[in-house]
Amino acid sequence: MTRLFPLVLLLVAGVVYADSNWLSRASKAVRTTDYRGTLVYLRDGKMDTLRVVHRYREGSERERLISLTGEPREIIRHNGEVNCILPEKQVVLVAKHAMQSLLSNVADMSAETLQDNYTVRDLGERRLADRQCRAIAIEPRDEYRYGYRLLIDAKTDLPLKLDLLQGDEVLEQLMFTDIDFAADIADSELQPTFDTEGFRWVRHQPMHSAKPGDNDDDAELPPAWRIDDLPPGFSLAESGVRQVDNNLMARQMLFTDGVATVSAFIAPLAERKAFSGETTMGAVNAFGREVDGFQITVVGEVPHITAEMIGNNIRRDTGAAASE
Repeated sequence: MTRLFPLVLLLVAGVVYADSNWLSRASKAVRTTDYRGTLVYLRDGKMDTLRVVHRYREGSERERLISLTGEPREIIRHNGEVNCILPEKQVVLVAKHAMQSLLSNVADMSAETLQDNYTVRDLGERRLADRQCRAIAIEPRDEYRYGYRLLIDAKTDLPLKLDLLQGDEVLEQLMFTDIDFAADIADSELQPTFDTEGFRWVRHQPMHSAKPGDNDDDAELPPAWRIDDLPPGFSLAESGVRQVDNNLMARQMLFTDGVATVSAFIAPLAERKAFSGETTMGAVNAFGREVDGFQITVVGEVPHITAEMIGNNIRRDTGAAASE
């Protein structure tokens, strides 16, 4: 559930420089519009219903999502910090998303680069949740990425529906069933419903970013890793290390084509069983292989051919130290 609106933000902000005034305005609206609404999220034949409250005030963005189906869950977001409350487990998961730094790389990409990989089309007027919308299609030019279809509210420019597509097949769907564009949202509406006193707080370790090509001399990692070949249009946006547990560091590499993102994780195999080959969960594809005692795992909302190509082309850069 934590990635629902980050997905919309990443998609819309990633194509802000594409040749479409609708997408440019939607990019701003996702961050700055105040609203309350009910969302339906469909994937793998399952449906989640969520209640969302969003507010933007004086440059600060706050959001609260409550799961109305399945296990109780609540997410409180303030700018880049996200608290996921799991009351049945009495746990609060805390993370600081690296999405902002990744988006800074995406936003620097030119319209020409995006247009090499996608076609943006205006599909005309549609209606959703009793509101007039504009339908926008973002269609891939090849097999290495998915397509997207948005319904953007004509009055506020907020996306009210998002389809993730592979050809004509809808892999995931996110849409409002009702929405209220509130004149004022009180602080109390953005506070947790559950009393978290006595809960266990688990803090997600941030990635320590390094510029592509930097040499990180971590005891648990080889000097460097490189990517020999990437799917067309993709580039390395970030590379860094993340502490997995007290004795283990893993490298994370983030790749993007300006819309889609893919993560590669590299960690010592130790005593764990290696993951080899591919697996799929809805629109998410993962590919794994073992290299010199290290597990490489590539994960992203991209076709399996993309995850596999990235995973097969990550290599230990044994000549990095000698060349410096």
